[in-house]
Amino acid sequence: MSQDNVVVGRLGRAFGVKGWQHLQSFTSPSDNLLSYKPWFLRRQNSDRWQHIEDYEIQNHNDGYLVRLAGVDQREAAQQSSGSLLGVPAAILADTADDEFYWHQLIGCAVVNEQQQHLGQVSGLLETGAHDVLQIAQSGQPLLVPFTDPYIIDVDVSEQRIVVMWPSEWND
Repeated sequence: MSQDNVVVGRLGRAFGVKGWQHLQSFTSPSDNLLSYKPWFLRRQNSDRWQHIEDYEIQNHNDGYLVRLAGVDQREAAQQSSGSLLGVPAAILADTADDEFYWHQLIGCAVVNEQQQHLGQVSGLLETGAHDVLQIAQSGQPLLVPFTDPYIIDVDVSEQRIVVMWPSEWND
């Protein structure tokens, strides 16, 4: 599929013998995943998205179990384990001015107030208290809390984030 898909979940290990498998939601709250349609699947070691025609889903403990159409045995479910679940970026609701989807932040250039380039956002971490930007740079990745007072400005259209992070903090 040629549209841009946003990863919203991952298929996990098989559950039982009838093709069910664990589904990890990357949405917040996790049940937002259930409202997104259509779903696309990208298998490990592939860059191609495959439309999921039909599926069954049910609550299980603190997560979900899913059975994809045509998958009715454990072995078939195991073949999809680790596959990513995506939805078209265009179906996601607009965010408030100070809210961002993680996929909008990944790849953004990060500079400090002195306009020194610190690297690019390579990922985000959830810590419970707040999210943390993972910034790829030479050597160890830089971790910057995605909260006040560290985040000065986020401009997703310019793919640029300004942070309060003096260069001497990198030493």
